[in-house]
Amino acid sequence: MKNPIIEIIRGREWATPEGRRMLVRKYWHSVLFIGFLLLGAEFSLLEKYVVPRNWVSCSLDELIPFVPVFVVPYVVWFPLIAIVLVLLCFSDRGDFVRTIMLIYTGMFVAMALYIVYPHGQPLRPAVMEDDFFSNIVKRAIYANDTNTNCCPSIHVLNQLAIHIGLCKSKLFKDRRGWKFASLILTILICASTVFIKQHSIIDIILAASLEAVLYPLVFKVNWSNIVPVKLKTRVRQWELQDTAN
Repeated sequence: MKNPIIEIIRGREWATPEGRRMLVRKYWHSVLFIGFLLLGAEFSLLEKYVVPRNWVSCSLDELIPFVPVFVVPYVVWFPLIAIVLVLLCFSDRGDFVRTIMLIYTGMFVAMALYIVYPHGQPLRPAVMEDDFFSNIVKRAIYANDTNTNCCPSIHVLNQLAIHIGLCKSKLFKDRRGWKFASLILTILICASTVFIKQHSIIDIILAASLEAVLYPLVFKVNWSNIVPVKLKTRVRQWELQDTAN
């Protein structure tokens, strides 16, 4: 599988002003990454100001043990999201836009629910162990992320979106090994949220249900039809503009 980023570097378009302008026109859709800053800021405000009035958990949560080693797939989620989105961004615009919009839509709906139904989860244990994985849970996860705004789980929503985007992309077409690896990682990451007591099983179920609703809306509906033809034509002309101009 060719790495689109390495191909850009080898092509050396970035080495000249004309080449850089060409890359900007070719990959202008990368501006959509700004959405993470906006939604991240919104989530930070919710963490700071939303006071939970309800607590989300179920009897099944009590049967799930606290397993600190699951913090590994939990934190792998962070670079994995970035890596897959960057690869899609530089390989095919359509795959990238659909995947990142599935992520943003899920995050937006989830945070709207957090506002309407302010809540938290009462599942975090008092971690007394002093081993490596327990310390990561205590000092990196629990210390920096509250036990509020949990249902549905954004961790699960985004991972499901990334897996769907990878499997539907042209870059990973016919790459069954990569898709299988993504599936295994997705299962481990979703499971990690309950094994380190960051989420209730209810959070996972609701996230998966929400993703099932959003997927056809984002991937099956042709939203480009609502963009005026004149605007699409102008953008296309700008993309194909001669670098000499």
